[in-house]
Amino acid sequence: MKIGIALGGGGAKGLSHIGVLKVLQEHGLVPDMVAGTSIGALVGGLYVLRGNIRTVEEYALGFENSSLYPHLVPRPSSTGLISEKRIQVFLHGLFGAARIEDLERPFYCPAVDIRSGREVMFARGSLLQAVRASISVPVIFKPVRLRSSYLVDGGLLNPVPVDVLKRGGCDFTIAVNVITPRPLRPRRRRGNSSGDKLLLARLDDFLSRKLIAGRPGREPNVIESFLSTMEIMQQKLIAARLSNDAPDITIHVETSDFKFFEFYRPAEIIRRGEAAARLQVGAIVRGLRRLRAAGKDGS
Repeated sequence: MKIGIALGGGGAKGLSHIGVLKVLQEHGLVPDMVAGTSIGALVGGLYVLRGNIRTVEEYALGFENSSLYPHLVPRPSSTGLISEKRIQVFLHGLFGAARIEDLERPFYCPAVDIRSGREVMFARGSLLQAVRASISVPVIFKPVRLRSSYLVDGGLLNPVPVDVLKRGGCDFTIAVNVITPRPLRPRRRRGNSSGDKLLLARLDDFLSRKLIAGRPGREPNVIESFLSTMEIMQQKLIAARLSNDAPDITIHVETSDFKFFEFYRPAEIIRRGEAAARLQVGAIVRGLRRLRAAGKDGS
């Protein structure tokens, strides 16, 4: 019996996938097949490559001390906000020359051809290139060129890729959705640690306040408007896709108080994923037992 897990997109919110996978691993629920979109592709690809979610967690916790900052230095151009060269260096440090077909278990991640609107599902080839294409949020990152196609974030069409797991022969599928409705009133943030202050002074000050987040009570700027629009559209798309390609279990992680670029809060976000997964572990175990019993009975 094959278990598959689909990890959705959502920027820094997607670090909660690490917490979900940690809890599943603690209970012996190791997926046989992994699919991921955008940040879900990055977390899922690294998880399949390294073979242990604890290793992935160590990478993510390093973001709190601004280890991610040099790779997110803004270099605005006509094709994207973030430096293409530096994000490529970051991904090479994670994935190297690994190829998807050489991984210990099947891995899939979608991207979208921005010209044709066609979904491109990566199941072979360079893991780095596949993840790089799937995380390429338009405007933020430069599209990835693949032959005559220009590929961007797979979340535009397939924000939580359960469908590919079913086509791949999974008997039991788990979906992880990290995009939840925003609160009507912004929640107050607690004081920042010294590690946060270093990053906030350099990265968040530029990206969040000047380009992305805006300020309470003031009109949103162009990047904030764009990211909020994408998030609202993805909420509706996720609901439709999970209705049509219904997984056996959906883990919804409450992330409304986290923002797209708050990678400097990894521990908090990972814990949120852990909490959401613990609420569903019992249902997953019961579902698997029913499936095994049905198989033994031949029904």
